[in-house]
Amino acid sequence: MLTPLVQYINNFIHLNQQEVDYITSQVPIKEFNKGDFLLKEGDISKAFFFNLSGCLRLFYQTQDSEKTLFFYTENQFITAYESFTKEKPSKYYIECLEDSVVAVFTLETEMKLLNQFSKLEVLVRLVMEEQLGIYQHIISSLIALTPEERYSQLLDEYPQLIHRIPQYYLASYLGITPESLSRIRKRLKDKVRS
Repeated sequence: MLTPLVQYINNFIHLNQQEVDYITSQVPIKEFNKGDFLLKEGDISKAFFFNLSGCLRLFYQTQDSEKTLFFYTENQFITAYESFTKEKPSKYYIECLEDSVVAVFTLETEMKLLNQFSKLEVLVRLVMEEQLGIYQHIISSLIALTPEERYSQLLDEYPQLIHRIPQYYLASYLGITPESLSRIRKRLKDKVRS
């Protein structure tokens, strides 16, 4: 079941069979149902996760709405970084939008793996660099692009999300209302027909 995790790691560093066997023996797998939370606001994140299957979202609540920051699909690491690394209460929720299966890395597991195989430190650095690049891309899109351009970019970069995520969560992620998203979708369909 951890094959996707091993394949993901091998994109960054090569693991021999002994390393694969040790890692898979140390990392538990947990199943969640649609609507379950891996983390809630106010809780301290005790783990980070690798998504083996399913779709999840990271969001926070304001007084009158939810603001979706990110969607996670297969082969992505998930956590509220500040809560996990600094052991602070989380400002965020991590919710399963579909039935999901994740590999669970506690701080203890992470330290055990890093102590056993020092080359995993390179993996951690490379994954963090990748995540930073993704977050910078998202932030620059929010600042520089119109809602319609952001939606078009989402269609181009993550076409599978459109069919997996309810429209109101997509609207929240884009920073617009569901009604505005409906108008954008209609305009884009009309452009295609023209």
